[in-house]
Amino acid sequence: MQPSLLTLSRRRVTSLFLMCLPFWSTGCIGYLLQAGYFQAELLASRRPIDRVLAEGRASAGQEQRLRLIPEIKAYGAGLGLSATDNYGTVAWGWERSLWNVSACDPLSFTPKTWSFPIVGTVPYLGYFRQKDVDRWQKTVVGMDVWVRTAGAWSTLGWFRDPVLPGMLLWEEGNLAETVFHELAHATLWVPGSVAFNESFASFVGEAAGDRYLSDRYGADSRIAVEARTLNTDWRGFQLLLKGLYEDLDRVYTDPALSPEQKLARKTELFAGLPERVQASQLVMKDRWEAATRRGVWNNARLVQYRTYSSEYDRFAALLAQNNGDIPAFIQSIQRITKGRKDPFVALAEAVDPPGVKIP
Repeated sequence: MQPSLLTLSRRRVTSLFLMCLPFWSTGCIGYLLQAGYFQAELLASRRPIDRVLAEGRASAGQEQRLRLIPEIKAYGAGLGLSATDNYGTVAWGWERSLWNVSACDPLSFTPKTWSFPIVGTVPYLGYFRQKDVDRWQKTVVGMDVWVRTAGAWSTLGWFRDPVLPGMLLWEEGNLAETVFHELAHATLWVPGSVAFNESFASFVGEAAGDRYLSDRYGADSRIAVEARTLNTDWRGFQLLLKGLYEDLDRVYTDPALSPEQKLARKTELFAGLPERVQASQLVMKDRWEAATRRGVWNNARLVQYRTYSSEYDRFAALLAQNNGDIPAFIQSIQRITKGRKDPFVALAEAVDPPGVKIP
């Protein structure tokens, strides 16, 4: 696996791209019209993978990736992940980008949110054209803004989601984790808890991806070891971001500081992120430091990292309780979250010793 393909946005963070027509409210007519049109365009471009392969128009690399996808899906089914029709087609010839946009108060971690039926409140929107992103940015002047492209896309079962052309450029481990991530969404979706659903799917994607590469190439193979190292580094980097978030939050909530002082301290803390990387235990420090110097770092970006990195240790503990058996782990998650208002509390109760306070 080439770590450079996994930027700080990570495909797992961007895979939940809520752009499905049933989710829109009548208060967002302009958004509905433009996104609905381009989503329909994307869906219309779908072609069955076996037909694309039969036509012989794919390059050798594209063909190899297209043949892998059914194998990865079958492997996931063997791990207890629900079989779906997703990724049975490819958006052949579709060349647009998927843009994910978010905004946040510059002196607090209060993101701008949008509410939709079924899904509920979400802290981001999606667009298909740069000019629509530019127009949106004019509506959030004065806020911290983060704009990024999304590598994968999901409508959570509303439509048969296709493989995007860009995914055919990914390394095998990257592709496998993404497919497993989306199959995890199809296997379990807790209504009203985007953070839990993404955290669960990310954990399953990583665990299943590691198992897949180990079974296919050997646990000590180069591809499996590199993928494992990258994922370990990714979790370590998330801990660094958590520390930065907490330091910034203390500044923002300090009544003794003026807004000007808070802004100055904010600038200093974000500027110190590369130094935090070098002082860490990360294996690929130079790569992660270089990544911290790319793009803007602000509250809008930091909030989204927290959304998709919750409770890894507790998920890992529950997997260990099930002796590393991924199907049994998934069944445990389904059982403990059923009917529960807060799935994170249910997870904590399942793995924490009695009397331990849930943070």
